[in-house]
Amino acid sequence: MTSSDGEIQFQDDTLVMTSRNRPLPGVRLDVPGYLAVPGWEWHISPLGRSYFVDHNTQTTSWKKPKPERPAGSLKPECVIEGHSDCIWSLACLGTSDNIMSVSDDRAIRQWKRDGEPVGKPLNSDGGGIGSMVVSPDETMVVCGSTDGRLRLWNIKEGSMIGDPWEGHNAPVRCLDWSRNSLEIASGSQDGTIRRWNPNTGRQITPPIETSHGWVMDVKYCPKGDKFMSGRNGPICVWSRDGKLLIEINGHENWVSSLCWSKDGAHIFSGSNDRTIRKWQAIDGQELVVLRGHTHPVRSICLTPDERYIVSGSEDFSIRIWDLKTNQAVGDPLLHDDQVFAVVASHDGKYIASAGIDKKIYVWSLEAALINGVVAAANPPTNSNTTRLPPIHARRIPPTFFDDIDIHSSTSPGVHCPSSHRTLAPSIESARALFARIPSLFHHSRSGAGDELQQTQRQGIFSRRGPRAVQVAAVRDKQTLFVAPRPKQKQQQSSQLHGQGSSSQSQPTGTPTPVPNSSTQAPTAAAVTMKSRVLTVLARLVLLICCAPLPSTDGH
Repeated sequence: MTSSDGEIQFQDDTLVMTSRNRPLPGVRLDVPGYLAVPGWEWHISPLGRSYFVDHNTQTTSWKKPKPERPAGSLKPECVIEGHSDCIWSLACLGTSDNIMSVSDDRAIRQWKRDGEPVGKPLNSDGGGIGSMVVSPDETMVVCGSTDGRLRLWNIKEGSMIGDPWEGHNAPVRCLDWSRNSLEIASGSQDGTIRRWNPNTGRQITPPIETSHGWVMDVKYCPKGDKFMSGRNGPICVWSRDGKLLIEINGHENWVSSLCWSKDGAHIFSGSNDRTIRKWQAIDGQELVVLRGHTHPVRSICLTPDERYIVSGSEDFSIRIWDLKTNQAVGDPLLHDDQVFAVVASHDGKYIASAGIDKKIYVWSLEAALINGVVAAANPPTNSNTTRLPPIHARRIPPTFFDDIDIHSSTSPGVHCPSSHRTLAPSIESARALFARIPSLFHHSRSGAGDELQQTQRQGIFSRRGPRAVQVAAVRDKQTLFVAPRPKQKQQQSSQLHGQGSSSQSQPTGTPTPVPNSSTQAPTAAAVTMKSRVLTVLARLVLLICCAPLPSTDGH
């Protein structure tokens, strides 16, 4: 096939994929980011069949990779099957609540919402059908084909009206019917916009030669006094007589889909730059940019109340956007392949979408919005996180450390922060501490009059946050710390400065204890041993405090 710039491209008609590279074995046909799933490549076999290489698992597959559907994601109310090729355009009929679709299989089909076919397919002899629009009174439908011709059909009778309309010399990509029913606009790959009289099938004015190559979409303003078009370059707004009124620049890639607000004050556009944008129609000022799709946006539509805008993308997904918050609602609605068309019902109850997978998906808009609210209220947790069991702490009695003789070991005249204090206990203090340890295991069933009360059972990952162990306030000298041994030179200089020549010298590296008023200063070896004993006891107390509580049945 030939691209818009005249370059010859390879196209796989089965997968509806194109490549600028030569289809040779060993040559990668896609560019990075073209496929919806990262880590895959598109190649062609010596027999000419496309296959895909998965570098994540070092395997190959004949099937195009698709994103994995998350557990619990919303499923469509109905999946309609019947077309044998890619579906390019959809329309909803307000009178009957039916859905119309056109496809590369050359057929126009009508369906009930539950998937039941309505009447026989309307078959065109002009090749694949890439565009369609229904008349405002919903009695006729006009379609554009790959042969560049337009054909008008009577929906009720299922027959073509008159002969095909000729004028375009390339496939027709888009169509729109004015609100007053007086004219139809068509856009083609030949880069022109043509306007037709639906009663005669003749062109009203000379064709408009656009500056943006292929015309991917064309839409009449609700008042019918102007229309717009888009593809490469800016969005162009035209008067009824074909004069260019304004060019709207901002998209970084070609524009694929357009729509007006009901009052004609705003324009919405979807683009290959993966964004949906809102513009001020009078001057083209950009108002909102919606980002979230990972691949080109191919179709957009507004809900009847204009509260939401729906977008379909080549990333296999449909997204619903809240125009009050300018945020996506819930998780994407997933297809099995690229999405080329989305449309909302006239009553605003459902959305229909279709694309390369040859299926029409019918979604409940209400269910999608509810699912979005639930998803926002319950954000997903990390499945790799191990949830630890709750830790139940015991409260240490306020008098637990009373009368425990613990002294600071810093030398006089030497400042030492509390985090660098060590222990110099007495034997009586150690015995008293040992005697009080069993009281930590006492469990009060009454919950009153006992100093050891069970704290509220609450896990460390509770929504209310972790609950700290409540310890009674203690005086500075009662706070337990374990410090590293001081450096030799610093310790010696501290001793000389604080005690002078009359002080008794201590072994290097040994803390200098402060003598107790009732006992004589212990030797260095005794102080070191007692400090180690009390350190072990202190750690044992902390371990006991953080151990799980016994259950009420005693187990």
